[in-house]
Amino acid sequence: MMSCFKSRTSSPPKPHQNPTTTTTTHKEETLLRIPGAALHLMEGGEAAELARGDLVLLRFTDGGLPLATIARVGGVQWPLTKDEPVVKLDALHYLFTLKDDGGGEDFLNYGVSFTGVDEAGVASLDEFLKENTCFSTPKTGVAASSSSVKPSSGDGYWKEHAPRVEDYNGVLARAIAGGTGQIVKGIFKCGSLYVNQV
Repeated sequence: MMSCFKSRTSSPPKPHQNPTTTTTTHKEETLLRIPGAALHLMEGGEAAELARGDLVLLRFTDGGLPLATIARVGGVQWPLTKDEPVVKLDALHYLFTLKDDGGGEDFLNYGVSFTGVDEAGVASLDEFLKENTCFSTPKTGVAASSSSVKPSSGDGYWKEHAPRVEDYNGVLARAIAGGTGQIVKGIFKCGSLYVNQV
């Protein structure tokens, strides 16, 4: 006689395990958060606000190995890489420049402004950018200290200076075309030229 019930002493079947399957552990780590940021895109001599919120630096890892680092303001994010030029214009304004993946010599320029000075946050941001990007600050004294900079929404600032970003992109493109030995030198020169024009 056949029974439809299993004995209580029998163990359930074990799932088939593939010995070559590896477990991945993706992790997102918040490295820094600074409130009161506004993000602007400079294109064609114009500036358009894209987002407002906290500037957040995130690092993505897999099994302890770093995969990517990104900056995010609101819903807009962009990668941070060693060869990405970042210019600190003053205590409240940063210019991030990315090579456009579409080919050619096009760049995406993001301006980040802070509505107030979080000195500890900005100092941490500067240290992070020095270690993880091609970071420069003007040596001409144009970059004002945090005590002499008035809080700004960034709208007027970026609209006024957006036309100069096109000149900055031209110098940057020539520096990149000049060869890898000149890229870093050219990027720092571009940062100084941009700030001098401002």
